[in-house]
Formats: sequence, structure tokens, C-alpha cells
Amino acid sequence: VDCLRRCVFRKLPECAVQEQVRIPCYAPGCHKALPQKLVLSFSAGARALADLIDAGRPCSEADLGGTCPACMEQGFLMANEPCGHAVCERCWDQWAERELPRCQADCCLRLTCRYPGCAEPVTTDLWLRLGSAPGCVEAANRSDVELRLIDQCGALRPMASTEPGPVCPVCCERQIALLHDPDNEACQAHGACQQCWVRWAEEDLHRCVSQRAVAVRCLGPQCNQVIGRRLWEHLGRMSTRIQDTEGLLVRRRQLQANSLYPEPMQVNCPRVGCVGLGYLGFDTVMCFLCEHQWVPEDGAGDAPHTDAEHVMGLEVKRCPRCQEYIEKNGGCNHMTCRCKHEFFWTTLQPYRSGGA
Repeated sequence: VDCLRRCVFRKLPECAVQEQVRIPCYAPGCHKALPQKLVLSFSAGARALADLIDAGRPCSEADLGGTCPACMEQGFLMANEPCGHAVCERCWDQWAERELPRCQADCCLRLTCRYPGCAEPVTTDLWLRLGSAPGCVEAANRSDVELRLIDQCGALRPMASTEPGPVCPVCCERQIALLHDPDNEACQAHGACQQCWVRWAEEDLHRCVSQRAVAVRCLGPQCNQVIGRRLWEHLGRMSTRIQDTEGLLVRRRQLQANSLYPEPMQVNCPRVGCVGLGYLGFDTVMCFLCEHQWVPEDGAGDAPHTDAEHVMGLEVKRCPRCQEYIEKNGGCNHMTCRCKHEFFWTTLQPYRSGGA
């Protein structure tokens, strides 16, 4: 590619005079021109000249290149917009090949400028115009996407995009950015990588279940703050276990918001590991999450079950009025037979709309 670029660069002044990008084949004795698509694909100088010709703008010697301040050879110079420093295509290629592995290892967002002593970042637009460093474009885009996802919640990283990323205090690995809790001012400096936050939250899910609410603590040393809603939801997007727990808590909040059964009429499910609740006002209470049933007067005791029969492999009971078999495959304790008789499934006692 470098030899082809040199060949194209030597012919650019002639192309400018003729106002067309037509590069003769480099093979001795060949009078054919190189395919224009090929020339434009690897030569930024040819692309720049083609743009000037298409726009009808005059072309100066400076537009065609000059002496590279890095390698001191003649070539098409490409400037980095933040600082204006320009070096030739070959030097940019060599810089990308040398610096990209270090940049990725240090979790930098951008490579520094090739010009000696300059610390400005190289723009993605320059790599796109160069056309021969797709790794730099992919790395920059990947870093930007990851940073945007973290920053939706709260990102901690150095201000300069060319500086190495922070080190996670938990796993001690360098990251693009650290995640912190944006809802608690006391926890602004308590950052860690996303993976460590997810593992920490998953280990604390038992507290959420036992307290029937989001109860994950901040992972900062000696910090007992409970993480805020935004961080909890962000972690849930990366963990199915957290998603499942949040789904149960959402269902619980919906049950708590039922205006027909205000808080005094609500009772927590006595089953260990269940975050559900039931409503008082009936002979038995049923949890709307796990469908466990109990007698409210007895606290956590199970509801008295009448003996069930098994017919053709199904557990059934007879209607107390018409004696027809009834199968219960879900739902609450209130049953209505085809004969219109209403009763409680667990006790077979008549259903009373008033409750007790």
C-alpha cells in the first residue's frame, strides 16, 4: 500500500493539471490506468483531489502535499483537527499500528497526536479519511458506546480522552470508566467496573427478598448506603437475576397500589423467599405471587385443606352442592361451580362476599 501511495502521490500534480484523477499503472511498459476505485480506496490524497475537482475549486501545491515533519519525506499531509498538526499518510499508518495496542490496553478513548510533544487526541474523522486504519475507528466507536452506556447512570474517568482509564478497586483491572451511584451524594467517589457492580448486587439479592425492597448496599468501604433507583435499573439491564428480582418487586408494588385494598388490608406472604402479599377480608389469604394460602388469624399457618381426590391423574374436589368434580389450575381461593354455588377451595365452606 505504501508503494502505491508513493506512486499516486508523484502523479497528483499531473492529475491536478488535467483535472481528473487518472493514475498510470506502475508496471514498466504498461499504458493502462489503475482502477479509480482502487486508487481512491487507499490514497487520501487522491480522494482530496477528486473532491476539489468535483467542487470546481482550484488546486494549490499545498493541497497536493509537502514535506512530512515526522519522517521528512514528501507525501500527502493529513492534519488532525484539534491541534492542526499534519503528517503524511504513511506516518499516520505506522502510528496507528504502534499505538493502538497500547491505547486499548490502557483503556484510552483516543490515540494521541503523532506530532512530537503533542497530547491532543486524534479524531475518528482523520482515521476515516485515511481509510487504512479500521482498527482505530472500531476501537473509538466501541469505547464511545461503552462510555455512553455507563454514563447513562454515572461514569468516573479522567477528563482527557488520551489518558489511561481508571483502575477498578475491586478487580484491579483498568476500565474505560467506573460506574458509581448518581443518586447518593455520599457515594459519588465509590466507583467500580460494571461487572464488579453486577456481582456485588447479585450477592446482595437475598437482602432485597428478605426486606421486600431494593436493599443492595453501596460497595464503598464501610458505606451502608442503599443504591439508588438509576444504578439498580442499570445493573438490571446486565443481569437476568437482578431483572427477575426487580420483576417480583414491581409486581409487589402494583399490589400495594391497589386502592380497593389499602395498606391496612394488606399482609405479607409468610413463605420464606417470597416478596408477595395477600389481601385481608376473607377466611383465607392467598399470596398473589406464589399462590400460598393461609388463615390470617393463625399468622403464618397454612389454610386447612380438605382431602382431594385424584381422577384420571388430576387433583379434583367435589362441589359441596351438586357433587360435580372440579379441578383448580390456578387463581384465588374463591370457586364458582357450574351450578352457581360459590365456595372456598381449601375448606369447601360457602363463600361469603363480606369476607369472614
